[in-house]
Amino acid sequence: MADVPGHVSADRVIDFDIANDPALKHDVFKRMAEVRDASPSVAWTTANGGHWLVFGQEELQRVLNETETFSSSHLAGGGAGPGFIPLSLDPPAHAPWRVLLLKHFGPPQVRRLEPFVREWAERLIAKLDGAAHCDFVKSVAEPMPLSVFMVMMGLPLERFDEFRHLVLMALTPPEPGEDMSERMGVHGKIMGILAGLIEERRREPRDDFVSRLLTETMDGRPLTQPELMSICFLLFLAGLDTVVNAMTYGMRHIAADPELQEALRRDRSLIPDTVERLLRRYTFVNTNRLVKRDTELGGASVKAGELVWCVLWGGSNDPGAETEGPRHMAFGGGHHICLGMYLARLELRVMYETWFDHVGRFSLAPDDKPAMRGGTVMNITRLLLDMEPATVTA
Repeated sequence: MADVPGHVSADRVIDFDIANDPALKHDVFKRMAEVRDASPSVAWTTANGGHWLVFGQEELQRVLNETETFSSSHLAGGGAGPGFIPLSLDPPAHAPWRVLLLKHFGPPQVRRLEPFVREWAERLIAKLDGAAHCDFVKSVAEPMPLSVFMVMMGLPLERFDEFRHLVLMALTPPEPGEDMSERMGVHGKIMGILAGLIEERRREPRDDFVSRLLTETMDGRPLTQPELMSICFLLFLAGLDTVVNAMTYGMRHIAADPELQEALRRDRSLIPDTVERLLRRYTFVNTNRLVKRDTELGGASVKAGELVWCVLWGGSNDPGAETEGPRHMAFGGGHHICLGMYLARLELRVMYETWFDHVGRFSLAPDDKPAMRGGTVMNITRLLLDMEPATVTA
């Protein structure tokens, strides 16, 4: 535990580790609500070297939008390369990269992917026809976004099992006592695959994201190899883990709410609005910013060099703010609002629509083992369901 800085008043200090609090392992949102309700909107924790936690919607909006005070530059990791483009760039450097990438991730481009997303959802969920039980994470939530990512990038689906193995090793923490030899160098292996893909597309362009990215320019020049690798690797990290969790938390809620479940089964037009409500209720990303200059935030004295963790769940579910409309903070906010939000919404909508075509009533299966964890992404690693055939309620 770090010491409390002299400028932090005692009433701002809370005893909470957002990455390792034991109660997060059983229900991250229950624990976050307990902490939020007992804390100021801007609080200080001595865990993880000491940092701020921001829960209030108004304060979060300021942190995400006031980039001259709250910077993303530290996310570059301090290396000599370009960092994570565009995540680790502040305005004005950020804007040209976002414009470039939005050409490939805007609504028109995402709509082109719907036939494949639907085909792959059908392929995965149809395997559950007649099954009485499943782990939704392993059956649907992990493989579906990975397959979409592979097709978008131009990776051959014949390598699906290999890539899924690498993804799981990269994005899930090791089990106690696990042999770590296989995990060593996983990021390097993934970077090697992406580098090989880029080189292939230089020689033989196709209709995929990497091929199109190779035709782009920045300030009148082609993108450099480090820039291409930075973009591709960020898409890998950001696009897979997040969609897995959005699907799983949403399905967990629906499994525990029979009335909502039956309403969605009867009227599929309710699904898009339900997607937004579930994203709001289960906002699971806690992004962070580096304070660049001294300021006051929510009545707290915040100093340059300190780290601010943005508890976006708090912004989506702030009791003192408007939380019923279409806007929420599941995709962040400000200049860095998630580029993949249109694709994520498509994947979620299609998944729910396809699920109700194949599965009848379903409920949470008994499971008393911890399945969640905190951190920058509050993950859920398992969702056991009991299911009835679709014909029972069709």
